[in-house]
Amino acid sequence: MMLIIALIVLSTVLMVPVKLIEPDDVTYYVAMEAFSHGKITVSHSELLELQRDVHYKNTGRPDHVGPLGVQPAYVRIGFDRYALEKAPGYPFMLALFHEIGLERMINMVLGLIGLIVFYKFISLEYDPRTAFLSSLILLFNATFLGMFYRIYMSDFSSMMFVLIGAALYYMGLEMESKALTVLSGLALGSSVAIRYTNIMIYIALSLYVSLFLIKGMKKPLKYLELIILGSIPPVILLMIYHYMVFGGPFTVGYTYTIGYTNFAFQFMLRGWWHRAYSIIMRNLLVHPRLIFEGFPSIFLLPAGLYSARKSRSMPLLFLWFLSYFGLYFQYGWLRSDSYIFQMRFYLPFAPALAALAGILMAKLLDENVPNEVKVLGYTIFVFISLVDVFSFSGFVAHYVLNLGLPIPPPFRP
Repeated sequence: MMLIIALIVLSTVLMVPVKLIEPDDVTYYVAMEAFSHGKITVSHSELLELQRDVHYKNTGRPDHVGPLGVQPAYVRIGFDRYALEKAPGYPFMLALFHEIGLERMINMVLGLIGLIVFYKFISLEYDPRTAFLSSLILLFNATFLGMFYRIYMSDFSSMMFVLIGAALYYMGLEMESKALTVLSGLALGSSVAIRYTNIMIYIALSLYVSLFLIKGMKKPLKYLELIILGSIPPVILLMIYHYMVFGGPFTVGYTYTIGYTNFAFQFMLRGWWHRAYSIIMRNLLVHPRLIFEGFPSIFLLPAGLYSARKSRSMPLLFLWFLSYFGLYFQYGWLRSDSYIFQMRFYLPFAPALAALAGILMAKLLDENVPNEVKVLGYTIFVFISLVDVFSFSGFVAHYVLNLGLPIPPPFRP
């Protein structure tokens, strides 16, 4: 039933017309085209040709003379040599699907696999009903659907590999399966190749293991070592790419543009306390509204944690959520005209939120609770579902179908 609902919902979203909404969409499209032709770097003329091609496909106007609109995020690394600014994992995946003309199916494939793993992960400790409710909450989430639609962005793929990796680690630990744990490492290593900041999930897992070590349990540590083993192949490939393109295994494209200082804690380390303070205060004022629009189930987090307090998975879910929330709540970049533009960064914690909300919903809707409590449970479920639907439909109406007011320019501090 879960797969049938997912197929219907995701297929419906795929019917929305394709539109490249931000410069990043254009960048990933250009990188897909370049990588599909075996070019990890391009010349200036090749970059202009790729830009012209994506401009024509997005607007229907060739514009061979004059400005071509949005510039793809490629950086100059040498004489007439340009390279992708972003992590290369997702463009390579797009290029593989592009070769057979099915790049729009990549999120469908990852989405269905991820939902299956997520369902199995929740049902391992709870019943199928809890897994079903958690999966529904994740599937209908506004940010989940928004980034599922935006195929030429890495966010959905990034989240799915984090979900698959973290869930497989827990399943491998509970089922004592070393094979699942190695696969977990492969997924998590791939997630870093798709988005560098996914290193945060390793921090969350390390803290989770530390909780067991404090209690004298060493088994989770041994399985964490298997994760590291499984992570080696994708990380080695990523380092080879960096060396071939930028001349060093740890040199990335962002060093040529925004550098490494993007978060409040980095400004603190440099002694720029006033800048760190301004970022935190601005995000405290702006992020709560965006988070509620993008993840309405977040207001259930305290009750969800309480409902799952006796679960072995609760510390993992909380640390999973906290690692990404703590990172991006102090992020220096902000565009606040729609939830989607900032909440896409938070997307990797969506499965943890959905799991905790599903655990709470299952308790509220249990057959043994009074009818008044069931009514409360159904009301909350319908409420968060409506917020998700309204947020996503508003994004589509305004930014995809161009209904309503002109799109304001992004705010960049």
